[in-house]
Amino acid sequence: MADDDNRDLTEARKVLLGQAKELDLDVDGRWSIDTLAEKVLEAQEALKAKKAANFKAEANVWVYLQRDAFPVEDEKHLAGETIAVTEAMAEYWYANGVARPGKALA
Repeated sequence: MADDDNRDLTEARKVLLGQAKELDLDVDGRWSIDTLAEKVLEAQEALKAKKAANFKAEANVWVYLQRDAFPVEDEKHLAGETIAVTEAMAEYWYANGVARPGKALA
């Protein structure tokens, strides 16, 4: 039983170190698994916020949604809304019937 717990902790540490490496996070070898998990989560949340901010800065095409859509990972917009998205996303959505050209709301 103790071997299984150690193996689980070792595997968890490997996964977290892999995620930290992908996030370019400087890891202190003295961190516990809980601290490492916390730091990885903070880095993931910061990256998500940065991506959302970049998307909003690049969004310059107004579309009218014909279906519910998620332009950003966790930001849901309902059918009938007019929102700004990137040109590439607008073209993709037009081709797939998710949206049609819209007008900016005043």
